Amino acid sequence: MRSHPLREQIIAEVHARPFQQMQAPLALLQVAIVHDNQSPDDIDRTVRRMARDAGYDVDVGAQGFFFARGESKGLRYEPHSEFYSLTLYRFGDLEVPQLPDSWADSLPGSFLCGVEVLFRQKAADFDEWAESNFNGFQISGADVMDRAATLRTDFRVRGDSGYNRFVVEDREGMNLFRAGRLLQRICEIETYRHMALLALPLAVATMPEVTELDQQLAEIVERIAEAQSEPSALLQELMALAAQVETLSARTANRLSATEAYFALVDRRIAELRESRVEGLQTVEQFMERRLDPAHRTCRSTGERIERLSKRISRSTELIRSQVDLSIENQSRDLLHGINRRARSQLRLQAKLESFTVIVVTYYAFDLIDRTSRNLLEDHSLEDKASYVLSASVPLIALVLFLYVRRLLKSVDRDD
Repeated sequence: MRSHPLREQIIAEVHARPFQQMQAPLALLQVAIVHDNQSPDDIDRTVRRMARDAGYDVDVGAQGFFFARGESKGLRYEPHSEFYSLTLYRFGDLEVPQLPDSWADSLPGSFLCGVEVLFRQKAADFDEWAESNFNGFQISGADVMDRAATLRTDFRVRGDSGYNRFVVEDREGMNLFRAGRLLQRICEIETYRHMALLALPLAVATMPEVTELDQQLAEIVERIAEAQSEPSALLQELMALAAQVETLSARTANRLSATEAYFALVDRRIAELRESRVEGLQTVEQFMERRLDPAHRTCRSTGERIERLSKRISRSTELIRSQVDLSIENQSRDLLHGINRRARSQLRLQAKLESFTVIVVTYYAFDLIDRTSRNLLEDHSLEDKASYVLSASVPLIALVLFLYVRRLLKSVDRDD
């Protein structure tokens, strides 16, 4: 027995992105950066080299996720299929870490979003502390993790840093892994929310095109119902329309399907917070339902409309093909009717030819027998009697010949 070549990779996948052990007080900054057509391997090598140069203990020869922690700082690198995230930690105080200037200029890809999280122990001035971080904007928040902690945010990009901010307070002294899960879920909600919304501009721009194609299909279907054009011409128009829809689907399918996956992740991470409502505040779930759900419905509606349009074109094509098949069947029926008419004419002609053939053959048979009897009989009296008998037997000769000809024709019909 040998080990499966993918066994180690499968085992490692379960532990590819572990939660870290975290304890208040701390501050973190997470940024999400889209690959932007950069090679994941090149990104991985660049990030590891920059982390090593910044003093983090990172294995430059390895690949994938890493978490490097020092006495007062930490760095987490988490690669994904189309983006990667970097999380900087400052342990022991609430001063948000900042990306080094050299990193901002050298990191590969396109910056998408960032989130700051301030995590502290329970104190009496939490409401005042939260208010001071959000400059009077409307705050959303809830008690989370079965009321073990509470969080506040305004979901706004801060003017001083360009990042969104969450403030979190540990109410019950959560264990280190539980605190790490909470902070990671907060960061993932913000990151996946932005990744999900990448499809919204595409969906908005695609909607008018889908509407135009839908109207073209409606016009073609109307012409099909009224039989205003040849089926072949309508079929060509439908094929051209189907090609446009498939091109549109190919251009949008990947982004829209990825958006569905990201929205599902956002919903799941919010559910994992296990929010308990605080009087006077919107929960994170309520905020997302109110602000994010319309965008989600727009993206989903775009994908569904393209799919329905493709199915309608397919049904319309089948309808035209049915009309073409019916037309072919009618032509075949008319052709068979023509063949039947010609066959009946041939039968009538054959019957006339049979009668004519019997008459001609009877005449020649009578003449042959008459000449033979005259040459064989020397007595004129017997010759006259033979002529009388032969004349009287003409109907019998004709009948025999008629039956013989019929028999010959029947044998020919059976061979055909």
